[in-house]
Order: sequence, then C-alpha cells, then structure tokens
Amino acid sequence: MTQRGFTLLELVVIIAVIAILAAAVSPSALQRIMDTRVEATQSEARALYEGMVGGNNGADSFGFVGDIGRLPNSFQELVAPGGLPSYTTSTARGIGIGWRGPYVNSGTSADDYLNDAFGHAYTGASSGQVRSAGPDGVFNTSDDIVYPTVAPTITGTVNVTVKTLDSKNRTVVDPTGYSVELYFASDGVEATLTDAASPYSFTNVPIGLHAVRVIKNNGTIVAEDTVVVRPTGTAAAEIWF
Repeated sequence: MTQRGFTLLELVVIIAVIAILAAAVSPSALQRIMDTRVEATQSEARALYEGMVGGNNGADSFGFVGDIGRLPNSFQELVAPGGLPSYTTSTARGIGIGWRGPYVNSGTSADDYLNDAFGHAYTGASSGQVRSAGPDGVFNTSDDIVYPTVAPTITGTVNVTVKTLDSKNRTVVDPTGYSVELYFASDGVEATLTDAASPYSFTNVPIGLHAVRVIKNNGTIVAEDTVVVRPTGTAAAEIWF
C-alpha cells in the first residue's frame, strides 16, 4: 500500500495559510498581553501610592506618611523598616507613631513590588507619585504610567479653638494664660509644636491622626483631643475644659 504525501504546491499553500493566520492573530494576541501588563502596572502603582498615603475610601488611614510623618525615601521602606523606629504610642492620647508595615504586598519574591509588569523599576517614592517607564522602558515618554497624575500634597493646617466657662457659666473663647501643643510623627518619632497665643494655628502638619493638648501656663494639662489632618485641608479642633 503506497502512502501519498503532500505535493510541493500543497505544502506551499499550507504554509501560506499558516502565515496569513499568524499575521492576523499575533497582533491581536500581543495587544491583549500588552493591555494586561498595562492594567497590572496601573493597579500596582495605585497600591504603592495607597501604601504611602492611605486609601481613598473615607477611612482615616494614611499609610506610611500617617505613621512616619514623611514620604518614603524609597519603595523598600514600604516593606522593610530599615532604620526607622518601631511602632509605638505617643505621649498624648496614645496615638500610634512609627513603622508598622508592610504597607504593600511584596509579591512572590522580595522585589516584585519594585518592578512593573514590564520588568522595569518604579520611581517616585520621595515625591509620592509612582512612575513606570511603560511598555517602551524609557522614562518621560508618552507611554509612561503615572499614579496619581499630580504629585500629592501630604500636609495640612490645624486650627484649634479653646473654650471654657467663666464663673457666670458664660462661654469664654481662647482664654488667656494657656498654650496649645500639637503632637505628630516626624521621621517616625514623636514631635511637638507649641502655639503660645491665640489664634492657635499649625501649618505644614503631615497628614494623619494627631493629638492636641491645652496647657496652662504653670504646665498643667487641662484638656486634650485628637484631630485628623487631610491633604491641603484645614482641620478645626474645638477643645473644652
């Protein structure tokens, strides 16, 4: 029994058909792969950003900045503390201060979170704006992936009003003889600002949950409370004693 093989013409036709199919399918498949990598990078860039400053879900979560008082010097600080102080509580109101990460999931290997889906390193930790070089691997070109689109502001203002009642049960606003102290994180340790005269105001305060105290001139603590500072906003605290 003889076996019939393909003729040369048939082989040429088959190869041509395969080539046509490959030309038609490959660009579409490659584009899907590219789109998937772009989406993965966008998602990871957002996760890095939220690890730095907290999520945008209405909760009082301020990530690395809320605990340390500054943006990370590198993305590695989101996963390993390096020389940063360990998490502890502040003098006033027991508010947490210090490194309590990891602030992002490091992935399947120690440096997964450092690289985008194209294998290129992210930049921008110290600015709070995560940047990927994108598909072409070259920074500052049109395909860069950046989150957020504008570098964030990580400080706000705190205004404090002090109130008490006089002997006739009348409200006295900002009585004399008192000062206000603000407690916040600075490089992972507790720092204090003092305003000795009303109106009590503090600027360039890092975002996060902070404590405020009213101090009598003789050093007696008469009242304290907490205040939440949000980016570029003015937090108003009203403290009674």
